[in-house]
Amino acid sequence: MFKSILTFALILSSFLTYAQLPKLAVISFDVNDQSLNGQELLETLRLEMTKDAKYSIIDKYEVSENLKNNEIESTTCFSLSCLKISGKLLGADYVVSGSASKLGDRMVISLRMVDMKTNEQIETSQDFSFIPQQASLMVKITSGKMLGRPADIELEKSLSDKESYESGTNNPDDYSLNLSGPRMGYTFFTGEGARVIKAKKSEGGYDRYPAFFQMGYQFETQYLNEGNVQALFEFVPMVSGLDQGLFIPSLSIFNGIRNNKNGLEFAVGPSVNLSREEVKYLYEDEYYTKEELQKHNPTVLTSGLENEYKADSRGDFRLKSYIVLAAGYSFKSGKLNIPVNAYVVPSKDNLRFGLSVGFNTRK
Repeated sequence: MFKSILTFALILSSFLTYAQLPKLAVISFDVNDQSLNGQELLETLRLEMTKDAKYSIIDKYEVSENLKNNEIESTTCFSLSCLKISGKLLGADYVVSGSASKLGDRMVISLRMVDMKTNEQIETSQDFSFIPQQASLMVKITSGKMLGRPADIELEKSLSDKESYESGTNNPDDYSLNLSGPRMGYTFFTGEGARVIKAKKSEGGYDRYPAFFQMGYQFETQYLNEGNVQALFEFVPMVSGLDQGLFIPSLSIFNGIRNNKNGLEFAVGPSVNLSREEVKYLYEDEYYTKEELQKHNPTVLTSGLENEYKADSRGDFRLKSYIVLAAGYSFKSGKLNIPVNAYVVPSKDNLRFGLSVGFNTRK
């Protein structure tokens, strides 16, 4: 019996508390662009106001019926006088209206709450990038600001800051930040690779400095864009050595991840290039061509020696493959993206590393 009385008391207390809450009516929402759905944004605003426990929200059907019976069209009721008349008809303590205005490539969400007793107005507005697909989310953010809710700073930055990195949130029509564009930089050789490049041509070298300028183009496509991360494939054809009279084509294919919040990215993948190589034989911890070995020791038979292809300017062109590890960061200036990448190419005989920079513009 006691539990039943207690339950009834709690229900009655909740009902009385709800009944004592100030009544709030969401009246209208104005838009100035055909790509924006005013009715959808009105419903979003009403739903967000419903989440606040400080108000008793008047049912939307009651609002619609009362306004219709008094020949008030909610789609045009935006003035203070119209809002106050509507509030009186509904017996509301507060009335709310909103608007979404396209201004160039920006969108301003404005909300107004009117206190029917004091005529005090609370106005809140927030500026965003013009992304019609995210208008409802912008209304949620602005209403949260009006009601004093904690803000999601990163989300707001993504939708409003021109310098923010692109993601599925602020660029829903295109898969996020795309850095396809020209690349140029330098690659540096160490170890055996550097020795061969610096060696005289008569010794199978190139008589060049072991640092080559390279240029090419990066093509990329995203296959995942969720949250703060996008996954992508990158295809980078390059030509190296033009600054030293050489022509060394290569193609690198990367699988990588990029952070939409800060522009950092990491990638790994194979690279192939054409290079001149010659079969060399290992003898007394040194590699020799067949002719060099005969001069060094005419009695040695090459048939029993370990051999492999080695870089040599006197050899034939062969396709050679490597694994490339790369990391990068993308600087932004308005619609201009400036990706900077560093990479290393580890191998048995040497370590190559390099730096490249590029640019593209967001359309």
